[in-house]
Amino acid sequence: MFKNKFGLKLTILSISLLLMARMTISAALAEIGKAFPGVSQAALMNMVAIPSLVAIPFAVISGFLSTRVSKKGLVLGGLAFFLVGGVGPMFLSSFTPILVCRALLGAGTGLFIPMAAGLFDDFFDGEERNSLVGFQSTFVGLGNIVTSLLAGVLATISWRFSFLMYALGAVVMLAVLLKLPEPPKVAVAKGEKATMNGRLLFVLGASFLYAIIYFAFFGYLAFVIEGRHLGNAASAGAGIMFMTLGSMLSGLAFGLCLRRLKGFLLPVALILNVLGFFTLSIAGSLPVILAGAFLIGLGFSLTMAFACMKSMDAVGKAGSTMATGLFQTALSLGTAVSPFILQGVGRLFHNHDGQFIYRICAFGLLAAAVIALAISFRTPSTDLELSPEA
Repeated sequence: MFKNKFGLKLTILSISLLLMARMTISAALAEIGKAFPGVSQAALMNMVAIPSLVAIPFAVISGFLSTRVSKKGLVLGGLAFFLVGGVGPMFLSSFTPILVCRALLGAGTGLFIPMAAGLFDDFFDGEERNSLVGFQSTFVGLGNIVTSLLAGVLATISWRFSFLMYALGAVVMLAVLLKLPEPPKVAVAKGEKATMNGRLLFVLGASFLYAIIYFAFFGYLAFVIEGRHLGNAASAGAGIMFMTLGSMLSGLAFGLCLRRLKGFLLPVALILNVLGFFTLSIAGSLPVILAGAFLIGLGFSLTMAFACMKSMDAVGKAGSTMATGLFQTALSLGTAVSPFILQGVGRLFHNHDGQFIYRICAFGLLAAAVIALAISFRTPSTDLELSPEA
């Protein structure tokens, strides 16, 4: 049906390069702060927070619009907002208009977030689709590394140049314009529910809870490293890099792991997360920290790819883009509320130490792994239905 499937796959995957770009400007915040000495550190952090918050409602809107309007048009519209909002601050000299641009960037990101995985379900089936969902994590990690490095390096030249990294969106836009056909309209098949249903709600709820725990890795890493005198900010950066490396590798191997482990993939992925968080909770040296971060990365990509796949399976092809939009929204909401919940856990146990929080996360993930394993034994097949009725 499609003459150049490799080009189509690469085009859809290229969208994932931009998914975390709204966050990576953080590498340049110190230099931007020097240009605006009257702006507080908290206000500077809004440059990261605002686009993430704005992306949430636009991802939901895009997911529902995808069943009614052109998906290619939504992607191109989102990329246009991304470019204007991303590169625009280069030409501004006031901080408030920069924040407006950051909101526009978030709106654009939200519009194409559901398409990053949803388009795979439109054009591909079976193992081919599942492998591509895994590859998405690798491209997200690659985009995270590239844009972070670009933002940091360009900021050393001028704070304005740090926003030039968002010009990468023009390359993706050109690829989409030339290589992405409009997905075929898909009718709702018998037995499918292209709307919200119990299976999808279960996946969204589980993903929301996982995001709360996952954020703890980033939230407490620097405090654990510096508090235990294991390194400095650069060491925390190395920990994030090792986590990203693990995530990229397991993303590439997702299709193979799914074929080999079948319905037992999720328990294995969660156990990798458990081992990673427990390793961090007892770490007494930087190499042990890096090992724990790598294990978390391995488990993260497998868990997220599996959950994304199940969100699409819950509604079928007709509603897959809507489902992935809601899936990404659940992750964003979990990440947003995570600091408050983790601080509440610390108050409950009268212990705010980062390694203690990591230990609590490990126990929470272990409980999830046991539940997933029980479901896997009851339904041991590649068509494992991750639902309350399973």
